[in-house]
Amino acid sequence: MIDLNLPYLTDEHKSLAMLVKEFCEREVDLKKLNEIADQPISPNATPEELRKRIPVDLMSKAQDAGLRQLCIPKEFGGSGYENDHIAQGIAAEVAGYYGGQFGRLMTINWKQQVGIAYLQKDLQEEIYSDFLRDKSTMLAASITEPNHGSDYLVPYEEPGLMPDCVAVKDGDEWVINGDKMFCTAGGVSNYVHVTIKTDLKAPVTKGMTQFIVPTRTKGWSISRVNVMMGNEIAPNVQMRFENVRIPDRYRVSPVNGAFEIMRSRLAGKSLHMFGQFLGWSERVFDDMKEYAKARIQGGRPIIQHPNVGAMIAEADCLLKSLRLLLYQNAWECMGKGLFIPPEGWYYVNWYAKKVVMRIIEIGLEVYGGMAPQKELPFEHYVRVLLSVMHGGSTGVLSLIKASR
Repeated sequence: MIDLNLPYLTDEHKSLAMLVKEFCEREVDLKKLNEIADQPISPNATPEELRKRIPVDLMSKAQDAGLRQLCIPKEFGGSGYENDHIAQGIAAEVAGYYGGQFGRLMTINWKQQVGIAYLQKDLQEEIYSDFLRDKSTMLAASITEPNHGSDYLVPYEEPGLMPDCVAVKDGDEWVINGDKMFCTAGGVSNYVHVTIKTDLKAPVTKGMTQFIVPTRTKGWSISRVNVMMGNEIAPNVQMRFENVRIPDRYRVSPVNGAFEIMRSRLAGKSLHMFGQFLGWSERVFDDMKEYAKARIQGGRPIIQHPNVGAMIAEADCLLKSLRLLLYQNAWECMGKGLFIPPEGWYYVNWYAKKVVMRIIEIGLEVYGGMAPQKELPFEHYVRVLLSVMHGGSTGVLSLIKASR
């Protein structure tokens, strides 16, 4: 059970948390969603095939409850939490705890809805209206490329050497060529938000521009589905751009001025991505604790054995400290607008990965031979969390923190 007695949470935040909880308990079938996620995926699956995985009926109900559009501004038919980072965090945590894979379906969209809220009004209306009309679609963004990932984070500043996906101005249009890697939900999105090189001679911090690309545009395609050991309902894909032409109105950053916006959007990512991971981890911990109370060895519950009891207490402490760090970061982001300082994301990202890996290690000890059994939710949690905890290695993040 999630403790709502945090000093950061207002009565409105608590009401939102209860709305998410009650919706998940009423509408979400955890086992069914896990089964959908675990259905085999072909690396060559088409967007049409990937959309068949989306539980449209559940998405429709989530929209009726105001959850699917949580971070869309009210003027465009949303719930209006695009600037309330604490609300985003508690909604993500509760959705992760009670909804598992449902939490991911929600938070992937929320993260992008926040960024879109800073675009020009005509683009907001176009994208939000399409999203609310098409329940089988999601919102996606992509930064990384097959040969460039951590380069963006450090960043690697050698002029002209990266990245490889480029956009060239041609009159009132931009022509995009190249590949983008690791785009969660890219195969089921009608619009993707991409960061692309536009000055071929400049370093990465001075040569990147952001665009919105409608995936119906000629030349856009999925080159492969990244099949993970723990797949999601909306899989991760690699995208190819072959002479993709888009009007300049789809450029959503100053020319060559996307780097600080990109870092800010990574900062906002912590509230959704890691809030959901936190909630899912808290649910796994509660299950683990109950198992340790019920499992008898040596004539008493294993939680009463000093080694097991100490590990359960350690897991509890780790999760509580991660939770406080996450909400401290959310509180610090309040009122910062588009340019959220990225340092909090570096810390939450780094610490969340440390905590989740330790929770997994403790689970293996507590469950013993039962840990890999598919009848327990722990097995699915391990596969999915290890597959989606990307976004920069802990070593790279430590290097960035040290440099600041």
